[in-house]
Order: sequence, then structure tokens, then C-alpha cells
Amino acid sequence: MKKIILALTVFAAFTAAAFSQVLPKEQMKNTAWSGFGAPIDGSAMFYGFTDTFQARFDRGNFTIEGMLNWSFLANYDNEGDVDNFTFGTSNLNPLALKYGTRAGGYLAGDNTCGVTGYDNRVNVSNTIQDSYYVNFIWHPAKNFDFGVGTKLNWQVGPAPRYGSWLWEDDAHVRQGGFSTSYDDRSGARGQTSSEDIGPYKYYVDRPGSADVVGFVPYANKYAKRALGVRYISETKSGVTFQLGAAIPNGFNTDDPAVNFGIEVGPAKWLKVSAVLEGAFDDKANFYSGATIGADHFILDMYFAADSLFSDEDDDQAYATGAAITFTIPNTKISVRPELGVNFFENSNYTFAWYTGGTLSFAINKDIGFSVWGSWAQGSSDERWDDNSATKDWNGGHIFDIRPELTLAFSKNTTFAVYVDFEQRTAFDGESRSCWSSGLFMTYTF
Repeated sequence: MKKIILALTVFAAFTAAAFSQVLPKEQMKNTAWSGFGAPIDGSAMFYGFTDTFQARFDRGNFTIEGMLNWSFLANYDNEGDVDNFTFGTSNLNPLALKYGTRAGGYLAGDNTCGVTGYDNRVNVSNTIQDSYYVNFIWHPAKNFDFGVGTKLNWQVGPAPRYGSWLWEDDAHVRQGGFSTSYDDRSGARGQTSSEDIGPYKYYVDRPGSADVVGFVPYANKYAKRALGVRYISETKSGVTFQLGAAIPNGFNTDDPAVNFGIEVGPAKWLKVSAVLEGAFDDKANFYSGATIGADHFILDMYFAADSLFSDEDDDQAYATGAAITFTIPNTKISVRPELGVNFFENSNYTFAWYTGGTLSFAINKDIGFSVWGSWAQGSSDERWDDNSATKDWNGGHIFDIRPELTLAFSKNTTFAVYVDFEQRTAFDGESRSCWSSGLFMTYTF
């Protein structure tokens, strides 16, 4: 599959220039952002500055890595005038801020969006990210890793990476706005005695619980905030194998839960994987995926199930989807169309789906352009038809498009400017639109 990866270098270089989840090798990276945005009916507002610093050091048999996200964010009063700026570590980002203004230290909805019942604050939980992470990994022997950290990010198989940095194209299910009660930032089953980081929430969002509902968590990250161990190997012929297990944060002996992940690559062109998240718990999540490659394309497929072993009625949800990433021969153009369908055990809930794609190409050796867009159709409750007040409700929908221009200014410095436009229509027919624009500067050393 190495030829395929080389063929997709242009795609990777210009769509993931700004950020990566956890650094893949020893380096330090700093990304600064500043930008503007507003509801489409409101006045443009300056959001402030955000800076994210990541570092990874490999020393002997040990890896130490961490990240700190800090911001200098604007606060606005009810009339949209700047009141003050707040400085400090932050789990907010440009995508979160486009959903509303800041007032009193909290994100507040903007009434100019015309939303009744559901304003922009409903979507903030889908956009916040880690304000920090720190990981310690010990390599006791060849191919073995033993790690403990707040964001190990050990994963197998393909899936929309719902915990990606939220301006990355591969997180656009979250960017597309499907609501989920699942909190990937914490990676925790339950609140610990020493840190309130929020629990795993194994229940399915019902239609009407947010403006557009339909997201199902993908459990292919088997070690997040956790203590984990894994074995990874790759032969000269390209055969790969990974087997891992993790105890998630919040584990207790009265109600234990363990995550398991496995990935097998029997040939250069094929990888298959599976994960069970929350084994021994009655609401475990299951994931399976496969990647098939050829000279100029990669086919990714996945299936996920939420609350798999629950005894409760109608609380399970499922997701399946596929994506093809390919380069057009003899060009520097890469394309990735994808489609996903989410459906529910409750027969009253209609299925939700999304479709989208990414186009990326190199203008020259230093400048690249990419654009991704998505359409998400939310789930509705068929019982709404029985009530005159709700008979016109549907699942709502979301359209999002985001072009970006990237400049490799030097070997170490990259600039990226983007514009993001989102149109949302909630399940009850209320619509609103928001936009944001910003500039990233990434320095790697």
C-alpha cells in the first residue's frame, strides 16, 4: 500500500497541513489562528486568537508528548459590541465560535439567527476540543507499547474520526453538525474522584433532542484517555498486525469496562479491523472496518454499533459507510467522496445520512487548494405525524462547504486561509446560517 500512500501525498499535504491529532514523530509544532465570523444575519465579529503548541520527544525506550491550547478570545455584550478579551487555556476553537457570540465567559446564542427552542448553543458541545493532552509511552521491547495518557489516540481501521481537530476534513461528520451526546475529548467511562472530565454517555440521541440528530460514535479509537498496551508489527512483505487493549479512565472494579482493538493486514492492499469498546459493560460499542487499496485509490468501509448489549428497549444505533480516496492519473488532483448512513433500533426513528467529499490539488510545489462540502439529513420521529403541532417536522438538514488555500512558505512554516459557510435547518423547520473565516500559521521544528 506504500505506492498508494505516495500517490496521495498531495492530498495529505494540503488537507492536513494545519494540525494532526497526536504527533506521528519526534517534533514540535505550533499553530496560531485568528479570524472572524457571524450568523449570516448578524454583523461580523472578531473572534480573537488561538494558539496550539504540541511537542513529542523520543528518548531511548520512552516517548513523552503533550499539547496546550490557549486563547485570547473576545467577549461580546448582547448588542454584539466587544466587552472584553479573556486569556487562558481553552477548549474552544474557530468552529465552536461560529455558532454564537461570547458573553459572560460562555457561548451564547445569537437571536438574529431566528431560532426558537434551539439556538446555536446546542451545537457547541459538538465542536469543543481538548485544552491539553499529555501522554507517556514506554516501549519495553520491539513492537510493544505501554502507554498512559489523556489522549493516546490509538486506533485501528478507517472511520470518520470524530475526535479529529475540527477544522480537518476527516472530521466533517462532526463539522457537518450531527448531534451526539458522546464525548470523545474525555475518553472516560465515568467521572473520577479527582477530575471532572465528563463520562461516556452510552445513550442514543433521540430525534428532537437537538436541531439535527443522527451521529453514532465510532469506537475504532480503543485507547484515548486510558492506560493501554499494544503490539504492532510489519514484515518486509507489507503484512501488518496490531493487537491492543486499554482500561479507560473511570474504570472501577464494581463495573469494569475494557477496550480491545485488532487490525490485520494480510496483504499490502488489504487491512481489516475490529474494536469492542466497553467490554463487560452492558452498553458496549462495536466497530469493524476494512481498507482496500490499488495503485491510485483507497476504499474505506466501516460498520459501527452503539449500546450493543444494552437490556433497555430501543436504545441502540448503528452506522455504516464508505469512502474512496483517489488521485486522477497524471495529475496532482485528489478526490475523496463518501457516504454514511445511521439507523436506529427504535422503529419510529427514521434513518439519518450524510454525503460529502473533498477535492484537493497542488497549484504549484508551494501552494495547494482544497475544498470539502457535506450534506447531512437528520433523523425524525414518525410519531410526529400524529400531532398537528409537529406533523410538518422532519429531521432537519445541514449543508456545509469549506474552501482552503495553503501556502508552504518555507520548510518549517505553512500558512492556510479558509472560509466556512454552514446552512442549518432544524427538525422543526427553523433555519439559520453561519460563516467563519480565519488564517492559520503552522510552524514545525
